[in-house]
Amino acid sequence: MTPHKTHSLEAGAVPLPGILMQAITHIGPAVGIIFSIQSITGVAGLASPFAFVVAAIAMSTVAVSVIQLSKKISSAGGYFTWVSQIIGPKSGFFTAWAFLLFEPIGAGINLSFVGGTLETSLQSAYGIDVPWWITAAIGGVLLTIISILGVKISVRVIVALGVFEILACVALAATGLAHPGPGGLSFAPFNPANATSFGGLFLGIVFSIFVFSGFEEVAPLAEESHEPKKNLPRAVILAFTIMGIFFLFTSWGFLVGWGTNNIDSFVASGSGVMELAHRLWGNGWILMLVALVVSVMGVGVAVQNASSRVIFGMARAGVLPAGLAKIDPKRRTPVNAVWLQSAITLVVALGGGALFGATGLIAFAAIIITLLIIVVYTFGNISVWRLYSRTYPKEYNRFTHLVIPIFSTAVLLFVGYNTLFPLPTGINGLAPIVAVVWLAIGLIFVAVLSRKDKNGWMLKAGEAMSPEITEENLDSTIITED
Repeated sequence: MTPHKTHSLEAGAVPLPGILMQAITHIGPAVGIIFSIQSITGVAGLASPFAFVVAAIAMSTVAVSVIQLSKKISSAGGYFTWVSQIIGPKSGFFTAWAFLLFEPIGAGINLSFVGGTLETSLQSAYGIDVPWWITAAIGGVLLTIISILGVKISVRVIVALGVFEILACVALAATGLAHPGPGGLSFAPFNPANATSFGGLFLGIVFSIFVFSGFEEVAPLAEESHEPKKNLPRAVILAFTIMGIFFLFTSWGFLVGWGTNNIDSFVASGSGVMELAHRLWGNGWILMLVALVVSVMGVGVAVQNASSRVIFGMARAGVLPAGLAKIDPKRRTPVNAVWLQSAITLVVALGGGALFGATGLIAFAAIIITLLIIVVYTFGNISVWRLYSRTYPKEYNRFTHLVIPIFSTAVLLFVGYNTLFPLPTGINGLAPIVAVVWLAIGLIFVAVLSRKDKNGWMLKAGEAMSPEITEENLDSTIITED
């Protein structure tokens, strides 16, 4: 394979607000809090808002790596570019291989989940039967249209969707604080001593950590961002700050609104947030259902943006078929990469939903995503240390570029351990096997391709990922693997 010559992406098309909302909507504020609050409260008890705070601090160590890397290297390839150029093309390919299972499926699993939730909610409240697969299919089509129209339009869409879902959740939380349930207005959720146990609180923190994942997907928009080396780090910092406050405030408001003396019933409820909205807003509860749908669409657009750019970047580098590097000359969109990503979204949403159940797919996929994202984040942490210690020694800071990445990696490995042990039950027990088999196949590909073409396309792919790298300066690129 050889790098494919194409038109370029539209440089400078995405300003800071758009980059920021790419990070925020990829995290999925509404779907994140609605899906996670009950399970986290189930283990951490009343102190679940405190668990969110600690989780945000823990995940901010991963954010440090993203910030440090994006300051030096800007490319649609994201982690693939970083790892390929800093550690080497073999590690870059393996990192991208992990990425290609967990990121492209994100939109599909969320469409399946919201389809199932919408079907159940409308049937229960109004007797309206809307099969989940119809919602998922319509959502997939809309995501494709938005993505094809170009990055400017897709970014405007995620800004609007992100603002709506945040305001809806904050409004419900504020209503809960103004009209508290049994226990009254209480600051008890901020006290870790109110956790069910220390072990439960710790487990709640572990469960909360990956609620914040997704912020790193600002990186694939680097080539289309305005001043990416300045604005990408700013967007990551702002996204973490906003989302930390959001999850803290909304979880507090929801628990107080339900009643801090009645937490067990919140955990046991079908959907505590939706039931709370029913009680506090009456028929206005539908706004929270809309917020959930909006959140899933926001996640979907953000996933389409990120995944299609990485697919495009890998095709441009010669790692994937050259046709996937085609760019629409008018809209400057990686059109074939978008079509491929859209196909993956629909297959995952409809096929996965049929196999695992519309709302069951997200639990199965979450295990796979958690395990694979640990691999990607860990390679990013290693890259930070290597980049600054070897290439920018004058800027090297032992705490920022060594201690924090080590701590971050230790936290990630601990999360992985708790994801695997005890082993998931039922069909979810197959999820770790899927992740391990996928990684094993990636290692085999690296080994086979390296033997067949030891100094060929894989090396050039790693070098060619950044538009800043040209044939004239290939020899100066940071490639260290043999």
